[in-house]
Amino acid sequence: MFTTILQDFWGVLWTLFTIFIFVAYLMVLISIFSDIFRDRGLAGGYKALWIIFLLVLPVGSALSYLIARGRSMAERQNES
Repeated sequence: MFTTILQDFWGVLWTLFTIFIFVAYLMVLISIFSDIFRDRGLAGGYKALWIIFLLVLPVGSALSYLIARGRSMAERQNES
């Protein structure tokens, strides 16, 4: 009885954790997509490549985008 309740508790906790991570990742993707389209200095072909990379390799390309363009992303966010 106790082990079933404990397993249910950890299952619920794990589900809440995965939902939190998924929502946080979606927020990062939305901010990256808005930054890609906000950047006037980035050519259209490069914007398309970033979008394709974000759709094909989402986690790796999101991390590389934040590392490579994070500072200018913050500057563009402060401008608007």
